[in-house]
Amino acid sequence: MDFQNVNPLNILLNAVSGNLLPMTTDNSSFSIVWKMYSALVWLLEITQMCVLIPGCFILPKEKTLKDGLIGIAVTMEVVYTVMRIHTRKALVQRLIQKLSNIMRVRDELMRSTVRETLKPIEIPLSFYWREGLVSIIMWTTAPFTLVFQKNSFVYMDYRMPVIFSKEPFSTSIFVFGSLVVMLSSMYIFTKKVSVDSYIINMILLITAQYKYIALKLSMIFQDVRLQSNCNSSNEKKDYPETNFCAKEKIKFICQHYNAVFQ
Repeated sequence: MDFQNVNPLNILLNAVSGNLLPMTTDNSSFSIVWKMYSALVWLLEITQMCVLIPGCFILPKEKTLKDGLIGIAVTMEVVYTVMRIHTRKALVQRLIQKLSNIMRVRDELMRSTVRETLKPIEIPLSFYWREGLVSIIMWTTAPFTLVFQKNSFVYMDYRMPVIFSKEPFSTSIFVFGSLVVMLSSMYIFTKKVSVDSYIINMILLITAQYKYIALKLSMIFQDVRLQSNCNSSNEKKDYPETNFCAKEKIKFICQHYNAVFQ
């Protein structure tokens, strides 16, 4: 168990979205093929922005506010977050190294704590991603019905306020533009879910360490109390030995804390 394989959904989203956020301490997580794929995805998003921003100035305000500005805002949020993580890559990789080293320890309590902490988000995130993609596909494919109704199209026929050529334009340009809108919308949504999943996953792994420390301390103090009661009932004076064992365990917990949060 380590940072890379502890959450399969996080790996899938990170790869499919093209974000390629750090998953290991080196650059071996992604091959050249994945990097080329990521470049193509970002090129698609840049193309979408290049036709969307001019459209927001030319088309009516109602359509711009309803269908355009939300897309720009989401794209800017994703770009800022992804760039922020990549620019702080060394710091992120150090944290990944610490978390991976800790999770590789053969401690069943650690494994169960991590699983129980991550499990509640897996199904909601997966459902959110799938249903979001279905909604986007249904929303962006609605204009395709116009292909069977007319042969020339205008800017308002697109689902979003985009400009690919001067109006009126042909069916082929309309279909091409609608496909770009659909694919770019699907990818920017996947990118947003991916970066959210990545950050949530990292926060929950750190939270799991707090839970692990709390459980360990609870077990230590419970053992000390049981041993003290046992010694009292047997009228034995093993308190120094009991305290020494407890101190060693607490010392280990402190070292564990420092390893994660220092």
